[in-house]
Formats: sequence, C-alpha cells, structure tokens
Amino acid sequence: MSKIHVVLKKEDIISEKLKGQVAIVLDVLLATTTIAACLESGATEVIPVLDENAALKFLRKFHPDEFILIGEKNGRVLDGFIAPNPIILSKYVKGKSVILATTNGTVALRRSEMATKLYAGSLRNGEAIVQDAVKSLKPTQDIIVICSGSQGQFCLEDFYGAGYLVTCFNKLLPSATLTDGALASRLFYQQNHADRYQLLASSAVGKFLLEHNCEEDLQYVIHENCDQNVPIYDNCHIVWKEEKEDGTVEEGNEGWTLPR
Repeated sequence: MSKIHVVLKKEDIISEKLKGQVAIVLDVLLATTTIAACLESGATEVIPVLDENAALKFLRKFHPDEFILIGEKNGRVLDGFIAPNPIILSKYVKGKSVILATTNGTVALRRSEMATKLYAGSLRNGEAIVQDAVKSLKPTQDIIVICSGSQGQFCLEDFYGAGYLVTCFNKLLPSATLTDGALASRLFYQQNHADRYQLLASSAVGKFLLEHNCEEDLQYVIHENCDQNVPIYDNCHIVWKEEKEDGTVEEGNEGWTLPR
C-alpha cells in the first residue's frame, strides 16, 4: 500500500530513498511556480540548475537567440539574469529554453532527480499533477512531497502547498497511508485555506516579496487549480507532460484505477 510522505526542506532529501518513488518538489515562493509560469507563457523547456556557474555552462549548448537566463541567489537577482518573478516573465520566455538558477527550488529538483517520476508543483497546478501521478502510480510506490524550504529553514508556504497536494491525493487515493508529516500538512492546509493570502504574506519569503513590491506575484501564486498543465522533470529538463490523444497513459503501465 502506498504511503504519502512530506519532506520539510531540501537539506532533508535522501536521494537513495527516492529511487522507485514518485516525487513532487514545491517552492511555492517562487521557483516551481515560476517554472509553470514560464511553460504557460510559451517557453519550450525549463532547465533547473544548481547555481550561477552551472547555468553559464549550459550556454554553450544554445544559440544566443534560443535561451534566457533567469535566477537569483539569496534573494538577489544574478548579474545578467532576469528576476524569477512569474508576473514579468511572459514577455521574455516564449519560444525560449529557460535556464533557471535559484537558491532553493532548483536545488531541490536536482537533488530529487533519482525519483522514478518527478514533478515541479505549485498551488496553481497541484490538482493536475496529483491526477497525473495517481493515474500511473503503482501500489508498491510511495509519494514524496518535497518542500524546498529556504536556506535550510522550514517554510510556511511550502508546508501549506504540501498540505494542498496531500488533500488532493487523499481525495483520489483514500487508501494511501499518510505519515505524520503528511497528516500535519493536510491539517495545516485545511486550517489556513480561507486565509491563504495572509498566511503566505506573513511568511518570511512573503514579507521579503512585499518589501520589494511583488504583491502581484503573491496574488498570482495563491490561485489553486487554475492550471491544468503538468510540468514533469525529464533528464534535467522540465516540459509539459504530453498525453495520448485518447487520454490514456503509457502502454503497460498498471497503475491505480481512479475512482469515478
């Protein structure tokens, strides 16, 4: 029987334990929300990297017109990069490969790449990701929801996002066992859902964004289940999950049957 786990920050990721499992990485403010925004605005792919140096190494693979650099380190926009704020990106990313370097979210994604299936999750697309994960989930697989955290610290917004995902999983997969962390995140989500803007605004990263006039980004982040696309990590690249025309999953995939 599958279990649903929640990892509280990227420093707690144990790569070996992700082998054979399904993982969803959350950096609600802002990296994984930014990834979905880039793809939604027409980027051909997003390449998450560990840091500025790793981003610059990728430049050799592209013509100057084919890519765009987006990134920050400890909240400071990197020189020559665009800020990773989802609101401003639509006019820059269409038709481009996005090379994204952030302090927390992209690091969490790269540390999680040993998972059999890996998603970049956000509040905006969480339900679509959960539906896709459940369609292909095997009874022997566990689900690991990974909060990126911030520079080694627990983050309210990621824990809230984890609770949102756990709640979605609980509806579609009620037989799954919740670990204590998963149960706590679900309860936290349920208690704070009605006031989620205030919750995110009161978090450390939320306060930082508001201090830097990014309220519009915060408003963008809090909308749940408004994006039906599924960003999936594949060999260092994140792209939209493509389904067959008839809506079926890959041949031979004996996963759970969704309740009707």
